[in-house]
Amino acid sequence: MTDQQAAPRGRRKPRSDTRRNHRRLLKAVGELAREAPDQLTMQAVASRAEIGPATAYRYYSSVDDVLAAYVLSVVEELRDFSLASTAQGRPLFDSLVDKWVDLLAEHGPALVQLRSRRGYLERLHDGNEIIVALRDAWSEPVRGLLDDIGLAGVRHEHALFLGNMLFDPREIQDLLRETGLTRREVVARLTEAYCGALRGWVRAG
Repeated sequence: MTDQQAAPRGRRKPRSDTRRNHRRLLKAVGELAREAPDQLTMQAVASRAEIGPATAYRYYSSVDDVLAAYVLSVVEELRDFSLASTAQGRPLFDSLVDKWVDLLAEHGPALVQLRSRRGYLERLHDGNEIIVALRDAWSEPVRGLLDDIGLAGVRHEHALFLGNMLFDPREIQDLLRETGLTRREVVARLTEAYCGALRGWVRAG
């Protein structure tokens, strides 16, 4: 292999056992978040993944780190869906909301376990990996929605901030469990509430 063909130093692919252990740990944390959220510990995750605790700690320093990696994988799926879509404007936004609710149906219990004391904008400005991926997922759909409802002048970052509040995984799950509303009703109400919040933001100056 020539020097030009050699992989750059530090860019080697992870070993197959490393990839396998990562997959097992992420699968385990998702399962435990659904089945026994009160017992979500690093030891429990390692046991479910059939990996020794010492090995698990080589990959992640805490259960929050495993959860963060799991959440990132879900958000990246949403981002990839958004970037690959050929829809535009309001239809793109509506399809992304549908995809988000579908992802929450499968992964929501894990997503709501990960908490932060810092707000959306602070984490976005700080380059938080999950928040940046969320921004990338929602950015074009929100921009198209703003154009379609005649609010193109809204500062994009403010629109994303409002969307993060209204489409929060914990609150969507709460609505689905506690109100008797169907999935379709929840999606429709949240979307209309979001449009109303955007208009109110503009009226407030």
